[in-house]
Amino acid sequence: MRTIQEGPSFHHHNSSRLKKISWLSLTTTILIFFIILSSTTSFWDNLLHFSKHSAKAATSSSTTPLINVPFFTTAVPFNQTAIFWFGDVTSTHNYTDVRIGSNSSELYIDLHVVDRYLWYDPKTQAPNLNYGDNASIYLNTISNSSTTLGKQSYKFQAAVNGYKLRNNYQQAYTVNGTTWNVANIPFTAVYGWRGNGFNGLEDRGWSMTYHIPFSSLGISTPPSKGTLWKLAVQVHDRDDAANTPIPDKWWPQSASVANPSSWGDLSFGLLTYQPPPASGISTYTIRNKLNNQVVIDGMVGGSLGCGSKVTDVWTQLGSQSYPGAQRINIQNESDISDWNCFSKFYITFPLSSLPQGKGLINAKVTLYEYGNSGVQGKPNPSYIQVAVINQDWNPATLSWNSAPLLQENINNILVPTKSKPVLPWPGLAITWDVSLAAAQAYTGGRPLRLVFYSTDNQYNTGKYFTSSYVGDWDANGRPTLQVTLGS
Repeated sequence: MRTIQEGPSFHHHNSSRLKKISWLSLTTTILIFFIILSSTTSFWDNLLHFSKHSAKAATSSSTTPLINVPFFTTAVPFNQTAIFWFGDVTSTHNYTDVRIGSNSSELYIDLHVVDRYLWYDPKTQAPNLNYGDNASIYLNTISNSSTTLGKQSYKFQAAVNGYKLRNNYQQAYTVNGTTWNVANIPFTAVYGWRGNGFNGLEDRGWSMTYHIPFSSLGISTPPSKGTLWKLAVQVHDRDDAANTPIPDKWWPQSASVANPSSWGDLSFGLLTYQPPPASGISTYTIRNKLNNQVVIDGMVGGSLGCGSKVTDVWTQLGSQSYPGAQRINIQNESDISDWNCFSKFYITFPLSSLPQGKGLINAKVTLYEYGNSGVQGKPNPSYIQVAVINQDWNPATLSWNSAPLLQENINNILVPTKSKPVLPWPGLAITWDVSLAAAQAYTGGRPLRLVFYSTDNQYNTGKYFTSSYVGDWDANGRPTLQVTLGS
């Protein structure tokens, strides 16, 4: 290497030879360097970890929502899917829960729509799908920043169709230029409803489950883990015979029909957090009022009494708040008629007390279950998902209609009922791993903002937990975040 550094005087006669020696020496040095590293540390694992972590953090910190699609080896189970939502509960507007999953043959997307009045085109032989209540799923089987549609863009529309399922109330579309055209692409839409009837009677809501075969999208095998697609959901609402326009509800809210870059992200498979190698490991506890920390939380929806605090669920429940509630409920089910019993739980943990510049090893949130709906002690477990949100909220005004939407789903676990009618305080500890979300918030200098919601299908699966506002005498029952950091 010294000869090469002094090489200018030999340039005309030995340039080619010196270059060969230079690259040979450099290559040998690099090879020895990597051998030493690979024998003393998990060099390649660390390299891959940081690449994945950086890419993932960049995605999740954007304004585009990201849905991680769980994979199942058998038929997609309704109650173990990922869940997200959009819209409003009012007398006129619709609210929608979206469940999503995949297996080796299809993409499964289920919509459960809260809707007071159901309308459909009674011309059942040749219906107009844009008349009455309907929904469209938009897919782009590649994920990029393109603002134009292409051959990889698909639309699947299905409409409410009265008292029985009719196959001609669904249609697929592909793109020709900038125009959506009817296409003969096989898919299945399974429809259901709850209420008093159609075209003028008062109802409770409807559902539509889309089974979209990968083969219909020109894909011979299911997408590999980490594959990114684009998704948008459009719910079209009509409440009278004149088909008076009501603004469509979109997920994401800024999505447009012709711009796939405005759609949300789908990532196939659930990611697991890979902690960095670290030493000097310490665990920190974050809980409301512990060491003067301030944790805020809030419940939205029907609370513990299915909206019993309001006199009219259609006009009041969507804006109902429960500031300072000491007991909260997390609940959902497949019967849309019970939407007034659905309940979500929001919580924000400050991370400002954590020392900076460390590596996050893991993070876990524990809620304490003190009761459940239905018969106490009867086995009736429920899957409860934890997800990230990316905006602040006010506990005094937090409500079903004003609460932040989900940014990225993280984890979904099976939560049991209490084993006994009475358990020693603080009750049954239920813990979710939130390491991925905590690492993103910690490195980004943000608080950890989470939302919990159930993906259940059964009745009486509500799970009751204590909040951050229980009295000081039972402070151990407050939601708790434990973060382990290392140097």
